[in-house]
Amino acid sequence: MLLAAIYNIFWGLIISAWPQILLFSNPPTDFLLIILRCVGMLVGVYGIAYYFASRDPQTYWPLILVGWIGKLLGPIGSVYYIVMGKLAPAFFWVNVWNDIIWLLPFGWVIIMAMKKKF
Repeated sequence: MLLAAIYNIFWGLIISAWPQILLFSNPPTDFLLIILRCVGMLVGVYGIAYYFASRDPQTYWPLILVGWIGKLLGPIGSVYYIVMGKLAPAFFWVNVWNDIIWLLPFGWVIIMAMKKKF
């Protein structure tokens, strides 16, 4: 969870500062850049939550569950919009690094916390 915290804070800062890296050749609009900066802020805030969860997973497992749900739904939404032709297929790499690789570790922490193995 500590690694996830660091990663999310770093990624949130990057997206907040340079949201155009997520556009994958789509034309930037002011509205889109604002939305992406907001997403960056939310990702960074999740990183803060993951930090606290890393210190006491048994207490904060609901925060980890919320993160896990987001990491599950993000790729589902991306696939939908890729199939609809609204997102470039290359965008899916964002989901691989930001969502899919974290599903198993987050799930394991949730299970262990609920079993009180920590």
